[in-house]
Amino acid sequence: MKRCPVPFSIVNQVILLLLILGLLSIISMSISSWRAEAIQGHAHAINKAGSLRMQSYRILTMVPLNDESKRYLDELEQDQNSPMLEQTVEKEQLTSQLTALKNYWRQQLRPQLERAPSPEQATAQVIQFVHQLDELVLAIDHKTEQSLIAIRHQQITFIVLTLLVMAIAVYYLRTRFLRPWRKLLSMSESIGHGDFTQRFNATSADEMGILGSTLNTMSDELSQSYSSLETRVKEKTAELQNKNQTLSFLYHTSQQLHTNQPLCSRLLSVLNQFQNITPLYNLQIRLYENNDINYFQQISNDELIRPEHCRQESCHACMTKHPRYSGPRQTLSWRLADQHGQYGLILAERPIDIALTDEHQQLLNMLIDQLTSTLTLERQSHQRQQLLLMEERSAIARELHDSIAQSLSFLKIQVSCLQMENAFPEESSAKRLTEMRNELNSAYQLLRELLTTFRLQLPEAGLLAALQATVQEFSEKLHFLVTLNYHLSLHQVPSHQAIHLIQIAREALNNIYKHANATQVTISLEQHQGNIQMLISDDGCGLPEGHARQNHYGLIIMRDRAKSLNGKFGIYNRPQGGAEVNVEFTPQPAEIRLPGAIND
Repeated sequence: MKRCPVPFSIVNQVILLLLILGLLSIISMSISSWRAEAIQGHAHAINKAGSLRMQSYRILTMVPLNDESKRYLDELEQDQNSPMLEQTVEKEQLTSQLTALKNYWRQQLRPQLERAPSPEQATAQVIQFVHQLDELVLAIDHKTEQSLIAIRHQQITFIVLTLLVMAIAVYYLRTRFLRPWRKLLSMSESIGHGDFTQRFNATSADEMGILGSTLNTMSDELSQSYSSLETRVKEKTAELQNKNQTLSFLYHTSQQLHTNQPLCSRLLSVLNQFQNITPLYNLQIRLYENNDINYFQQISNDELIRPEHCRQESCHACMTKHPRYSGPRQTLSWRLADQHGQYGLILAERPIDIALTDEHQQLLNMLIDQLTSTLTLERQSHQRQQLLLMEERSAIARELHDSIAQSLSFLKIQVSCLQMENAFPEESSAKRLTEMRNELNSAYQLLRELLTTFRLQLPEAGLLAALQATVQEFSEKLHFLVTLNYHLSLHQVPSHQAIHLIQIAREALNNIYKHANATQVTISLEQHQGNIQMLISDDGCGLPEGHARQNHYGLIIMRDRAKSLNGKFGIYNRPQGGAEVNVEFTPQPAEIRLPGAIND
């Protein structure tokens, strides 16, 4: 190597070894590819032979053949002449077997199948045909196995050669580079421990010699500057500790915000940690419903009792006590918003005499970004679940319309035709036809109500937005403002229950619009001891006698909706005039369902 005119450095030596290994691999793969191409099409040929076997048995079951079934004979004969089958047979020198098979088909089997009066007359010929097919498949399979064995032997040969070259390469590299490399490692470890006295004796001009000389120079320079670095290290240690605390907070914040705990627990846990590393205190967060600052959920970490909507008995994030500051203070707030909407507000207090540093402000901005991203993901997840529910309900509505609705319409037409065709029916028959028609009309009307229910959509924002849209719609119809009192926490009602509430509200408002002659209507949603109550009241004429009759579809639908909520439904006259609809239920988490699954 020393006599070589080209600089044969360590890199060149390693490249040469890699090229040799790569060349062996390329040769092995090329030979394997060439042999693999030789068996290409064998699987198709075997599959085509299996298809011929199946077709022959199928034709046997059709004996005696008619003009329509004889087209299967042409299909079988066409499959015998498959280009891929002929190509494979010719390549593997099995043309004689395929030719014999075709001759047997043309000369014996096909004429026998065409004139056989029963399957038993052609069974022996079909069995002989299938036997010849099996021999052809066996021959192709044998050729394939031989090719695979040759590929395996070739692979073993090249693996042995590759391992031999690798062993030679490992031996050469160990003997050529191990001793100087160990010396360099020993010197590097000594420098790492503060010992700058060792030196590397560079006897060659390759990379090892250059690295040794450079390491000697570096050791001299480090020896001179080491003493001055100690002071600077101490100065940076305190700064790094603060940075580490900030990074640790951001890391734990990211983990905490992406757990499966309730949203309020995650947010308060993060705010509590943030309060411990900044001069801020009494941190609170206000979450908006549907980007509306008038409807929000206030979350504080200094609650005296557990919030009414909370069902996590093991969570105490909102009931953690923090020390109060009694001096002069300033209230601060930061918005949680992005281009998609505004999600809430962070509220905090700080002493007048303590200002936020740039690091605190930067940390606060990063926290706001993380909280905003988390709230965005929460809203998107809620919207995806809601979209799945709406798609599922639309699919059910389409199925009902395309099946049951069409059948009921057909039955109505048939009953009407029966009544029209029988000019002088018997009294009992006419009565039964009338009852059938009335019952079909009732069922059809109920089905139309169900279709309307299933096609009802929730807007993207959720229950509040749907109620606001419903209130606006009926305010225009009634020519006065319908009052909405919404006092529920964020996402308290799941989408699969919210759709029932919207339907009940729409049905009640529709009854008020048609029958009540009211001048004031109020919709109230509140929570009492874990249950949600919706009251819809008006000052109209009230309910007439017999309002609970069985064929009042509006009341039936509202009762069914309340039953689907596992809740209670009541409708009654108010003492001061008008009527009131009362629905009370317990919110239940929605199960994860795929579109098209059966829903109530």
